[in-house]
Amino acid sequence: MSDRLAGDLSPLGEELSLAAGTLLWREGDPGDHVVFLLDGTLEVTHEPPEGERLVLRTMYPGAVVGELAALDGQARSATVRARSAARVLRIPAGRFRDFIRARPDVLEELFWLQLERVRNLTSWVTRSHRRAITDPLTRLYNMGFFRERLELEIERARATGDAVSLALFDLDHFKNYNDTRGHEEGNEVLQAVAEILKSTGRRGDVPARYGGEEFVTLLYGASREEAAGFADVVRRALCGRSFLGGVTQPLGRVTLSAGVATFPHDAADDAALLRAADAKLYLAKQAGRNRVMPDPRLS
Repeated sequence: MSDRLAGDLSPLGEELSLAAGTLLWREGDPGDHVVFLLDGTLEVTHEPPEGERLVLRTMYPGAVVGELAALDGQARSATVRARSAARVLRIPAGRFRDFIRARPDVLEELFWLQLERVRNLTSWVTRSHRRAITDPLTRLYNMGFFRERLELEIERARATGDAVSLALFDLDHFKNYNDTRGHEEGNEVLQAVAEILKSTGRRGDVPARYGGEEFVTLLYGASREEAAGFADVVRRALCGRSFLGGVTQPLGRVTLSAGVATFPHDAADDAALLRAADAKLYLAKQAGRNRVMPDPRLS
């Protein structure tokens, strides 16, 4: 908000000096006044009873703070404190509403400022949410998100009668590759697998890093045969890639094995479905690696 408002607003309220850290109001307090920031900085925060204090934005001289609660009569949506020593103009809500009715130009300016704040907050929340549910190295979903999504999809499948398949992957002899080539080149292999999973899957599939050198993809509506075919495409795509030092691997290249299981045929719930896919993966390893179980060629 422009500094030119200071003169217009001054007759409406009282000027206060605030020490750094002074609380103006807490989230949930009544919106009985607004403040116009003359000097210093204020901090708008979310302070849950449990969890970390979150700074939503910093306000600078010329800003009107707390106007929404003062205009609509609702409770405060955030906590506001003085970030530094500050000087503010405290204006009762009724006087501020009367001023806004007489100054539609100020109301329009406040509207655009709020719109910008909402857009910035939405962008920040989206980025934070993405970081919370993805693996930082591969950019696939992390296991926490995957388990939640699997549970939801199993519940949906129970109601609709659809199938839900899992394809669980494990890089063959990956410890050997990491030990001989180093973690940097090992990470390149992990990122390559992630890229293949994303490019091979259908829209709506949920690929995730299961942990270490293991990966998993949730394929809603896919039969066991379709899931095994998907897993084999992934296996062949990785097998066809060249990696530095791949020829020194026990199988002469970097490979992976996969196990596939399908709800409700192989398991009755999400945890059992993961165990069933893991059991199939174990069989693929026991059979010589670089293969999918059940074998899609025998489907």
